[in-house]
Amino acid sequence: MRTTPSIDCQAPVKVSIVVPTYNTGGAVLTGLRSFLAQTMPRSDFEVIYVDDGSSDDTVATLESELAGQGAEPAMRLIRTANSGWPGRPRNIGIDAARGEFVYFVDDDDWLAPEALERTYARAQESGADIVIGRMAGHGRRAPRALFEKPVAAADLRSDVALLASMTVHKLFRRSFLQENGLRFAEGEVRLEDHMFTLRAYLLTGRVATVHDYTCYHWVRHPSDDLNISYGTIEPGPYIDSVRKVLAILDAPDTRVAPGRHRYRLAANWYGKKALARLSGQSLLDRPERRRAEWVDAVGALAAEMPPRADAALPTRLRVVAALARHGDRELLEEHAEFEAGVDHQPCVQSAEWNNGRLTVRCGTRLVRKSRSGGLALPLAFSRAQDGRLLLRLAQSVAAVPGAVGAADFTKAAQRSNVRGLLRHRGGGTVLSVPLTHRVVEVPLRGDTAAAERVARVARWMRLPALLTSRLPGAGRKPEMCALRFETEFTVDPSSADHGRPLAAGTWDLQLQLGCGGWRIARTLRGHSIEVPADENPKPQLPRRRPAVHATAVD
Repeated sequence: MRTTPSIDCQAPVKVSIVVPTYNTGGAVLTGLRSFLAQTMPRSDFEVIYVDDGSSDDTVATLESELAGQGAEPAMRLIRTANSGWPGRPRNIGIDAARGEFVYFVDDDDWLAPEALERTYARAQESGADIVIGRMAGHGRRAPRALFEKPVAAADLRSDVALLASMTVHKLFRRSFLQENGLRFAEGEVRLEDHMFTLRAYLLTGRVATVHDYTCYHWVRHPSDDLNISYGTIEPGPYIDSVRKVLAILDAPDTRVAPGRHRYRLAANWYGKKALARLSGQSLLDRPERRRAEWVDAVGALAAEMPPRADAALPTRLRVVAALARHGDRELLEEHAEFEAGVDHQPCVQSAEWNNGRLTVRCGTRLVRKSRSGGLALPLAFSRAQDGRLLLRLAQSVAAVPGAVGAADFTKAAQRSNVRGLLRHRGGGTVLSVPLTHRVVEVPLRGDTAAAERVARVARWMRLPALLTSRLPGAGRKPEMCALRFETEFTVDPSSADHGRPLAAGTWDLQLQLGCGGWRIARTLRGHSIEVPADENPKPQLPRRRPAVHATAVD
């Protein structure tokens, strides 16, 4: 291991930025320049690059750039033999750090100018061991709901909100890491960041956020061939990593008592990291041999999980769990074809400016798109004899033990979540807009073509449930129904960012629907807010654009 000659490594600083690097090339300078632009005084932080045996010009690029920086801020480059994964470089960075806090940053990401100043101030103010700065995703889904309000003492033992942010791109109190022996798994271990973060969350009840300033810019480059997160994943070792994460919930120092909350925590990995591999496009995009390997690996995990754990899963993954235990790959593929087409289609009914505020009325519905690109049909539901709302499954899938019970959509509809979103087109920041919504059941009768015609008429007439119930034949309980979500929200550009004005630029309006485990954001075509770069922004009317790409965010 080699390190560049540097400054007094004993003098304390407020924050140590630890950056593992590997064959990043010139892209590494984006992060470096963001560190140099920090508003925190340069004497108050250091930057530690740990290169994991790069074979390109990354080291030469950094050495050349750091040579001209001197000791303010203190910058070091540590070179080590290739380990193939970021765990060991991060551990080396922790050992070399002299800051009160450690901030983990990936080599192709960057920090906004006030990131260090704000996260450190938040830690001092709240006494938190971990501070999560608001994130913006560039080619990635960055967490958003976690930053809708200020958080000063989040505790994973009593809430699941922190599950939205399991990466390590956060500020950690160094003494907290040392006292608890928090280290990264070394070697080629998938989900090593989740293992580290989950242990950290369970060892403290003091996690805070910076909710009103975008601190961290999380980037996925178009050519991300060297990013291990996007390399080929071996099903067996990956599911073993899921098991290791779940084992943390039973470890002596991080044990979570059995019960509903523990299953809600476990569902984050059992559902999102394992079962999701057998659903929708995720399964269909894999070659046949890989599909079989994933079915075997996930099916083995599903067999180990107690059936009561399924209650914590959303409807769509409960069905997949039943199919995974059954172990029939053809049925899983058939259901994946069904799931791959599920979407929602928002339709703006009105968008009006009044006194500098934009009010939008719109609706959306769950649909299934055909793979051939034909007409999208409403996603169909039926009522059981006991009144439960059931997602209608293919007959072959419904015949699998437990599948029909897993398709219970009653609570999913009741707990559906509709959000208005503002996404900064250039900066990547996503903001939530408060709104109200209601769920309307639209009767579907006859074949699917007739069902589509009924839904289209109801949508065109904008009929609420009270009026549709008076249509001819409404006295009979419908065989099938579709779900429509009606909503209205208002945007005030002068205060939409947690009381502050929107940043200059273009903000696209989106509608996100979360229901039954599907969480999809779709852009409201032709509607955006233009905020000019002056002291008194005057937003323009929504403008028409020839094309708007739908963007899914979490």
